[in-house]
Amino acid sequence: MTSLDVAWHPFPMAEHPMSTLLQTDALDLAARIARRDLSVREATESAIASIERQNPTLNAVVAERFDAARAEADEMDRDRPEQLPPLWGVPFLLKDVNLYSSLLPTRFASRFFASAQPRGDSTMVRRWREGGLVVLGTTNTPEFAGDFTTEPLFYGTCRNPWNVGVTVGGSSGGAGAAVASGMVPLAHGTDLGGSIRIPAACCGVFGFKPSVGLNPLGPWWDEIAGGLDSDHVLTRSVRDSAAALDLTAGPDGGTRNGRLAPTGGFLKGLDTATGPLRIGLATKNAYRQSAGAAQVAAAEKVAHLLDAMGHVVVPYEFPVEAQFGAWFDSLWIVEVLHLVEERASELGREPERDELEPMTWAYIEQARRLSALDLLEARVNMTTVAQAIGRSMNKIDLVLTPALGEDPAPLNTLTFAACGSELQPWVERGYRFAPFATPANLAGQPSAVLPVSLTTSGLPVAVQITGRPGADALVLRLSNALEDAIGWAGLPE
Repeated sequence: MTSLDVAWHPFPMAEHPMSTLLQTDALDLAARIARRDLSVREATESAIASIERQNPTLNAVVAERFDAARAEADEMDRDRPEQLPPLWGVPFLLKDVNLYSSLLPTRFASRFFASAQPRGDSTMVRRWREGGLVVLGTTNTPEFAGDFTTEPLFYGTCRNPWNVGVTVGGSSGGAGAAVASGMVPLAHGTDLGGSIRIPAACCGVFGFKPSVGLNPLGPWWDEIAGGLDSDHVLTRSVRDSAAALDLTAGPDGGTRNGRLAPTGGFLKGLDTATGPLRIGLATKNAYRQSAGAAQVAAAEKVAHLLDAMGHVVVPYEFPVEAQFGAWFDSLWIVEVLHLVEERASELGREPERDELEPMTWAYIEQARRLSALDLLEARVNMTTVAQAIGRSMNKIDLVLTPALGEDPAPLNTLTFAACGSELQPWVERGYRFAPFATPANLAGQPSAVLPVSLTTSGLPVAVQITGRPGADALVLRLSNALEDAIGWAGLPE
């Protein structure tokens, strides 16, 4: 049995009168639409019904355009192209940061942006829509995507479908909850320091951060946070992630940082034979701290599977340079300051104190103290880390680690307020929770999180697979093989 053969919904299926649609991944759903077994309107209505039923509890979706989506679905059913793209007709959700659309405003989960208006489609949004994805709304996220948990003051707490008392992770927490609960089969996420992969681990779904520059961020940005960020999707299957990447990968017009997709695409390449690989296994983070028992066990389980597949698993240690310092925050907090100042200019006034969260105010004040030299030094430090990680992988193809440092944390334990409203304790707590993600952002690497098992309390446990920059297809191919071998059910007993 593979993970695509089983129900992905973590709630008992008896609760779902439309459970047939909620058991599938996006490619299967699109195939049923292509065969005319299902209309786009029916798929759209099913997703809307699932959101309306579950969102009062989970709070994953924070803005909707259901009536407009229904009208789009009807039009798609009337005017079907002869050749349908692989994901044509699939319901989809955008994250409320980074990208813009002509359909819904991007509010960055901030009260200061409450009255923001749609700006037009970012390149990735345009490509998703041209590929036939039906946008239903936007998902919950911490303010400016700046937290390890999704508990913003503006939208309220997003809750985990596996256990509503634990975090969905951050910052793509709404996307993780929406995909894990069966609201939609895939949803937009952003990843600046683990923001796709941390929620994927907490919610038991697949999360992939592409190599920097593979997915375009234009036309408003050439890069985000000095090149730390990559946008993509969270999905129920590896193949869905590959299919979505085929829609969006490739340079935007005018970009200086674009990366080309492989000939033939990512989806078709999933079944390409992968010769014996050398894979480094690390269960300690860059600070030589071990992950929790469940996380280590999951990584070791996957290491045994890889060995049985004919790969060579060897010990790996992160280079000491990967112990990044306070300079890391300089790369992204200036972007928050820029967004706030741009919004202030648009409104003709500065934000009131209660229009931004206390943590955002703390980072804005820190950003205003930065000099041009501080920012240059942060970029130089990032390059130093990337080169050190590259050297550390000279004799291996991929790195296998736990996805998290510990089990998904209880709500109200990772927030700024829970850490005494002080930045340093908040940083220390967050990176103790999720220490394995950020090196891939600093090095621009492709990195995937794959669910493996459950803790004794019934929460997902996941591993992370990271490759060299540009090795996106290889990471996806190995993830696909492991998905088949693991047979992840996504459904508690």
